[in-house]
Amino acid sequence: MFNKELLKKYMDRHGDQNKDLAAYLGMSAPNFSTIWNGRQQFNVKHIRLIAIRYSLDPQLVWDIFLFPENSKSQEP
Repeated sequence: MFNKELLKKYMDRHGDQNKDLAAYLGMSAPNFSTIWNGRQQFNVKHIRLIAIRYSLDPQLVWDIFLFPENSKSQEP
């Protein structure tokens, strides 16, 4: 899983919807939906691309993707 709320805040700040991030990651909207709805996880390649797109620092990557249940960085 990942911290969907925190990632969504960064997507909103960038003006992205799910389809925009899916296209940036090179995946179809249905495949992105599978990840967004928790049936699969982002792979390392996708996490790196998301970090670049939204200028996420290592702590935010940790909070969003690695240990979302322990997130300390709740505000962008």
